Formats: sequence, C-alpha cells, structure tokens
Amino acid sequence: MGAAVSNSNKDYINNNWDKLKCSPIGPFLQMTGIAPGDMKTTSNLCKSSEFSSQFNSSMTDQLNATKNLSKGMNIVNDTMDKFRKVIANIQQKAFKDISNIAKIIFNIYVKIGNIFFLIIKHLINILKIFKAMLNFGADTSVLLISFINLLRKPVNGVINFVRVFKRL
Repeated sequence: MGAAVSNSNKDYINNNWDKLKCSPIGPFLQMTGIAPGDMKTTSNLCKSSEFSSQFNSSMTDQLNATKNLSKGMNIVNDTMDKFRKVIANIQQKAFKDISNIAKIIFNIYVKIGNIFFLIIKHLINILKIFKAMLNFGADTSVLLISFINLLRKPVNGVINFVRVFKRL
C-alpha cells in the first residue's frame, strides 16, 4: 500500500510525523507501512505521553492550589511582620517615654537635693548668727562684770569712807 501513496504525501508524512504519530491516523499509517517505525512502540509512546499530560494537568491544579496557599501564607507573614513593626515601634516609644520620665524624676531629686542643701546652708548660717549673738551676750556680760569688778574697789572705798564718817 506504501507504493500507492505519492512521494509528496510520503514526504509530508515524514516531515510532520511528530505531529501525526499520536493522532488517530498515526497507527493506521504505520500499519500500512506509509509511516516509519513500529506501531506498538509508537502507541506505547503516545499513551505514555498522554498519561504524562493528564498527570501534569492534575499536578498543575495541585501546584496552583499550593501556589495560592503560599500566597495566602505570604500575606499572613507580611501582616505579622507589620504587627511586629508596630509593636516594636510601641516598645521604642514606651522606652523613650519611660526614659524621659526617669530623667524628669532624677532632675526633681537633684532640685530637691539642692533645696535641702540651701536650707541646711541657711540653717547653719542662722545657727552661726545665733552663736555670735550668744557670744556677744556672753562677752557683754563678761565686760559688765569686769566693769563692775573694776568699779567695786573705788565704790567700796567710797562706801568705807562714808562709813567711817558715819560712825563718827
């Protein structure tokens, strides 16, 4: 039957055999001897290719589902990263605020310490003034007593002189 087919048809079949071998006419062309190769080998090859095609199409659905799941997980991961950033910003701001509060409290303690220092300094000055007044009073008393002692002899002499004349 191969002799009944023209050379141009044979050339066409040979040139396009990759496209024709798994078509419904492919096994018939090999059975009649027009197409090259063994019909059983070609049939097995076409069935294997068909199985691979079906397997790949079912795996494509699985891969698409996995890809969609991965996209969803990436969205969740991105959202979690945004939450982490927000929480980290909150922590940093809270730390800054607490640091500022600690500085303010420390400054207040320093000012209170300075006030106590001034109060103690002024109390010491007041006590020094009081001590100076007491020393002044004591020195005045000593001077007065010394003056009285100084006047005692002449006054006593006058008193004794007056007594002498009084007895007489």
